[in-house]
Amino acid sequence: MQKLLKLHLMSKPSSNPYLKLSSAAIQMALIIGGFTFLGNYLDNKWHYGQIMTIIFAFIGIGIGLYIVIKEVKQLNDEN
Repeated sequence: MQKLLKLHLMSKPSSNPYLKLSSAAIQMALIIGGFTFLGNYLDNKWHYGQIMTIIFAFIGIGIGLYIVIKEVKQLNDEN
């Protein structure tokens, strides 16, 4: 019985678009926050002012937007 349940759960991919988009939003927030934290760390370590925080925040925004656009495009292709 456990094998059948396991096979059923593994073979059925999540098709809920809201779940996929909410996970993409969480990924975007974590990426932006992580890159901003990294930029802040480098600013404090090398005494650059706030320039590294700004640069890394924009890099994180770009990567986050890329991920969200890729997810939305994939959802449109599925439907």
